[in-house]
Amino acid sequence: MNLFSTTENFVGEGGCSNVYKGCLPGGKQVAVKILKQYKEAWSDFSLEIDIMSSLKHKHITPLLGICVEDNHLILVYDFLSRGSLDERLQGKYL
Repeated sequence: MNLFSTTENFVGEGGCSNVYKGCLPGGKQVAVKILKQYKEAWSDFSLEIDIMSSLKHKHITPLLGICVEDNHLILVYDFLSRGSLDERLQGKYL
């Protein structure tokens, strides 16, 4: 079964992407962000890679990897189990 064909791994949806919970072979949990297909997707994908690979801060999860396969643009981050960035910024999960 494809990891992304099931709703049990679905974490959330943004305006331009869906996020799924995944697990690497060593057991590390990751957030897999798959960009939706839209006109500026490649540009936004490149920009996110540039920005996230240059940021170093204890409250920003690092970009672990990327994948481009069959027109899917995929970003992989550490999985944070305590809410979304928006919820954290609003103080719901501090």
